[in-house]
Amino acid sequence: MRNINFKSALKSFLLAFSIAFFITHLSSCQEENLTRAIITINTIDGSAAFDSDATNGGCKVILSQQGLINSAGNESNVYMSEFTSSDGKVEFEFVNEAILNVDVEYTTGNDIYTAESVIKLVKEELVTKTVIVN
Repeated sequence: MRNINFKSALKSFLLAFSIAFFITHLSSCQEENLTRAIITINTIDGSAAFDSDATNGGCKVILSQQGLINSAGNESNVYMSEFTSSDGKVEFEFVNEAILNVDVEYTTGNDIYTAESVIKLVKEELVTKTVIVN
């Protein structure tokens, strides 16, 4: 019968186990993508809502969900505001999915146009939405 060195066998086992653990652990780690929303604001004639003569130029777009209680019993307080670029688009980034109110205010000259909508964000996906101001 062959003599088995217990110390050598234990070292081999631990080395093999460590390699297998690190390979499975590292391959299962994926970087989490952000949840993104791109909202396009158009006027009733289909052109991008942008006024180059205005101070900020674009529309003010607000994504919010305030005061609601979720299933875990926590109050929702999401409020983000951005201005559209010259192509009428604005981008928001979130960590979690959500259903948010979209409020838009577009001022050109002495006229103020508004719009309201809702957007459903899906975790780790890009969601697009077009809103028409009138």
